[in-house]
This record gives sequence, structure tokens and C-alpha cells, in this order.
Amino acid sequence: MRRKLLPKISALTALVLLLSASFVVTAQRPLHKQVLYIIAHEELTRIQLYKTGVADIAAVSPARWKDVNRTPVDGFHLVLNIRKEKPRLTIQYVLFNTMKAPFNITEVRQALAFAIPYDTILERIFGGLYTRLYTIVPKGMPGWTDYNMVHYEFNMTKASEMIDRLKEEGFDPAAYTITIIYNLGNTARAQIAALLQNFWSRLGFKVVVETYSWPEYLRKVDYFDFDVALIGWIPDYLDPDNYLMPFAWGGAEFVEITYFKDVAPVDVGKYVSSVDEVIDTERYTVVIGPKGEGAIYEGPAEKPLLVLSYVLDEEKTKANWEKPISMVTIGAPGWKNIPISVLAKASREILDPEVREVVVNAAAIYFNHNVPMVLLGQAVTGENHGSWVYGMYYPLTTFARYDLVWEDLNAPVRDTGVAGITNDPETMVIATFGWPDTLDPAKTYESFGWEILWHIANRLVTYWKEETEPLPELSAAWAFSKDATRLYFVMRGGVVAYDPWNDKTYPIDATDALFSIWRVVRLHLPGSARWMINDFIDVNASKVLTEEELDAIAREEGLIATFKRKTAEVRSLKELLEFFGYEGDTAGVVMFQLRFPYAPIIHIFVTEVTAITSMEYALGDKYEEALRASDGGKNPSAWAEFVMVGEEDPTHELLSWKPVSTGPYYLADLLEDSYIILRLNPYYWNATLWEELYGYKP
Repeated sequence: MRRKLLPKISALTALVLLLSASFVVTAQRPLHKQVLYIIAHEELTRIQLYKTGVADIAAVSPARWKDVNRTPVDGFHLVLNIRKEKPRLTIQYVLFNTMKAPFNITEVRQALAFAIPYDTILERIFGGLYTRLYTIVPKGMPGWTDYNMVHYEFNMTKASEMIDRLKEEGFDPAAYTITIIYNLGNTARAQIAALLQNFWSRLGFKVVVETYSWPEYLRKVDYFDFDVALIGWIPDYLDPDNYLMPFAWGGAEFVEITYFKDVAPVDVGKYVSSVDEVIDTERYTVVIGPKGEGAIYEGPAEKPLLVLSYVLDEEKTKANWEKPISMVTIGAPGWKNIPISVLAKASREILDPEVREVVVNAAAIYFNHNVPMVLLGQAVTGENHGSWVYGMYYPLTTFARYDLVWEDLNAPVRDTGVAGITNDPETMVIATFGWPDTLDPAKTYESFGWEILWHIANRLVTYWKEETEPLPELSAAWAFSKDATRLYFVMRGGVVAYDPWNDKTYPIDATDALFSIWRVVRLHLPGSARWMINDFIDVNASKVLTEEELDAIAREEGLIATFKRKTAEVRSLKELLEFFGYEGDTAGVVMFQLRFPYAPIIHIFVTEVTAITSMEYALGDKYEEALRASDGGKNPSAWAEFVMVGEEDPTHELLSWKPVSTGPYYLADLLEDSYIILRLNPYYWNATLWEELYGYKP
């Protein structure tokens, strides 16, 4: 074979050709310089916007996907494909308020679970985008099991028989009105509510359906002002704890929880004074009881026993139960149950992977048998976008960033009718429904708010697209103390927060990082994800350090660095930064004091509750005083003088709808229940990424 010979070229010519080639590639990838969310609560309106090319992505109920898929648009088409080979961790469920009758009766909950037409919901309403799930820990998550599970299938005969047995004991379903609530604009939930109303009415209950705007709906769920709610959950981080605590935890607090492995049946009484529950898991029989002596165990003895003893903190438990707030002082069903609380709390503190898996198994089984909420299904991946949109991806727990996807240069161009915006290849338009609860990371705990924050607010740690390996974002590196109770983040230098409301910037350093996370705990806002910080981190014992102070700690004590599945002991700041491959400037160090070693802690720093804002912007003219009072972040408890508890705090009022930006976009404009506009952040610290992908420099 003859080789085609090329003439010799100079270095300058080679550089020109290389740049030209790069230009050809990037020129075909227009960067999304703005993102428009059009709020349309009527599904037919959203579908019309989608079919006419006004929207690049639209929220379409799964039942309509087949009808909308492949709709032609200007030589392109709509793509709505189901990828069953890619399971997701999103769940849909029917939530009972177990603090209200008749949902405080286990047999009633079980009967209602058997009176749900699952196949109709999964195939017709969810359009095949969900598969069956029988307990709170989804398949693919560590601790998932199908062992000893009750498979609640649609069986009206069985449901009626269960209610009839209760009637024999004096129960009268006609005495109860069940109100099912869902959020405005959610067509799928409207259809599910109608089905439940139909079949549950046949059991003798009076059933009504009500719908609310998203903020009002969340308020009702947060404060248990409901009977039955239809809702879904995207996990915050990749660990079963992020299902057990928000949902299974019964609100009980403990002075102590201890486990004993491979206990002989005759020795159970050495560890507990009585037996609360016995749970059969695949490998162990789990026994739960209060710490003490004298219990007589009469349960199964074929498998080894795992005994969990506890000392209840009665005062804290009483406080949680007296003023219940969903996912803050108790799990979402309001299920005041001590054994499930033991399992949920123990699972987060046990480091032995075998024992932890058994405890999670036990929690999943116990939850399934008591059914405080009904799992309708677990999601599979669904692709939903115009075919002119390229590079679309679907993370497990986060969101696609619209500066990382692009459009064909010949994509449809349409007038959106919103704020003079034309949907062209440099504009991403999403037709959706709902409205963020708030844009303050200290409060918002729902998917819409978190999606907006994912674009405008960076965190210390991130994931790249669909990967689940933690990567530095506003941090440059991290390391643990040898006992894993202190976590150090070295801050990336050169980062600023952009204030679009006053067109100014604020430098971001370690003090801002600590303040942002400390503030979430201090505000203690209802319905927030505060627990994700406060349960693991003592924010008042955390502090800001200089690089020199961290270097001294590393030299004297040694630090354990973990990154990309590698672990190393480092003995200097230089070694730590080299381990992470970081060569830039740094902006101080923040040390978080952990309450106990917690393996998934780094993943929590990917979530939006840990989004970093500017302390100077939040506190305004009180900033310098607060900085001095805290000795530059050495004593963060001093900030309590400047930040109030509750929703009337000025920083919360400011950040709710006028946030600053450290992310790729900033909030440019919004009109409630109408639209949200994001625009490219001209001061984004990682703007070189845009130059690499699109040849664009802000």
C-alpha cells in the first residue's frame, strides 16, 4: 500500500492548522448562553410548545411519550426514548400520614397497598419509565434486598378481606374521609389519584382528591397537613442512608446504639432487657431491644444473630415527636417507631460493610412489612429532548448542565413569547411546571430549586456528567484526619461570586465555605435538608485554617487523602495538592469537625444544601464585624449574632430570590409561575472549559 506523502510544514503552519481544526470543531457547537424555563401547568400547552420547536425539552407525562416521540420539527424530531437497561434511583410513592387515623393502623395501610393497580400505573400512566419496587431502598443501592419482602400486588379481594377482619374488631371505614393531594400540573399524579379514589372507595372509605401549587403542596407535606400525598424522590447522594433517614426514621434519638455480632440465642439477655423486634434477613436474624440484661429470646435460631441494643434519648425523642417536621425531626410518613429508628441511625454509624448491609436489609424488610408508604416504582432512564440537542446526559442524583450540551446550528428558531427571547441554538428552553420553593440552599429541598442551584451555585465537590466519582469543584483537594473525624478542604483560588443585581463580584475563600454550611444549620428552616449537615458535622466546632496551619498538621499528624479510588497518607500541603493534581492558587482551608466517621460524607458535599455563597454579600455592612467576631472563621459560633433562626432572617430573605452566582449561569430574571431566565456567568471560574468545548471566551 502506498502512503500519501505530506509536505513538510513549519511549526507556525502546524499551529495555524491546529487552531483552524479546533475552530471547525467548536464552531459546530454553539454554547447555550441563556436558559429559559417556561412554566406551563397545562400539559397540552407544554406539548404544543415542544411539538412546534419553541421548547428544546418539555415535561411530558410518561403515558404520552409514545404519542409525542418522533414528532417532526423542521427536519428534526422529538426524542422520547425509554432505556430500561439504565436503572435510576428515583422513586415514586404514595405517602401516608401515619400520625392520622386510619393510617396509624398497619393493617389499613397494608389493605390500601393491595388496592393499588400497579400495572396500570406503571405501564399506562408511567409509560414503562418505572419498574416495581417493594421497599424504601431501591435496586442498585447497597443494602437492597428482595428477601422476606411482601410483594404488594393489586388484589382487591385480599384488600377487602383485610378490611372485613378489621370491621369485626369495630373498625368502620365509612367513618373516615381520605384526602389525596398532589401538585398542580402533574398529570401523572392526577391520574394516579383518580385510580386510588376509585379503588379505595370500594373498601368503604370516602375518598376525595385535592391539588395545590408546588410551594403550598410542600408546606402541607412538611408539616403533616395531609392524609395521603403523591410524590417522588431523587436521592441527594449515593448511599442508602439517603432513603432511610428521610423516610424510614421514626424520629427517635439515642444516647447509644451498639451492635453485637454472632450472638448465641441464649446470650441475647446479656445485651438487651427485652426484645422489641426480630427481623429475618437473608444472612442474619436481627434482634432489637433496649440496653440491659434479662431478655428471653424465643425467635428463630437457624441463622447467626445480630443484636442491636439502644439507650433512648427520651427528651430529644419527645421534642421531635411533639413538633414533627418532615425529614427534619422525623421521616416523611411521620412513623413514630423506635426499632426502625434504631436501624436507620445504626446504619449510618457502622463502618463494618457486612454488618452495615445486614442492618440496611433489616430496615428495608421492616419498612416493607409495616408499609408506612407504598412504593409505586423505581425509575429507568428516559431520554427526552429534541434531536437537535446533542450531548444530553442523565445523572443519577444531580442534573444535566446546559452549558455542557449543545444544539445543531440548524436547530429550530422560534419566538418564545417570553421577555423578548428567541429560542435559537444559543438558547436552551425547557417547558415545565411547578415553581421553586426558594433558591436559598438553606431552605430549598425539592428538585426544581436544586436544578436551578446546580446551574448557578457551585459546591466544594461535584460529579462529571453521569459519573459518580467525587471531583473537586470550589475545593482544590481534601483530606481526613487519621481517625476520620476531621475533614479538611483546601479552597481553590481565583473564584468570585457574581452579584448580577448590583453588577459586582465577591472573592470566595474558606470563610465563605464555612459560613455557607454553618448558616444552613443555624437557620433551621422547616422542610430543609439541614439534617444532611447537622447530623454529621458539628459546624460550631469547625473552623477556617490557613494553608500554613494545614501544612503543619500534615507534617505532625499525617493526613489521609482519598481521590479517584486511591488512598494515600500525605505529610504536607504540597503532597496533598500533588495527589489531586492541582497546581493553581489556593484560598485558605476549611476544617469540618465530624460527629463520627461517616464513609459517604464527601458525596454530601455534592448536594445543593452545601452550595457556597458569599458571606460578604449575605451579611452586607455587617460582614467585617462578623468576620472579626469569629476571628476570621476560627470561632463560627460568633456568627449567631448576625444570622437569625427562622424564615425572617435577612440573609434568607435576600438569598431566596436574589442569589449570587459561582456557577456557569446566573439568575437573570424570574416571574412567579411564568418563567425563569438564566444567563452565562461572565465571571465563572471555569470558563476555560467553554473555550475548550466551544471556542468561547467570556
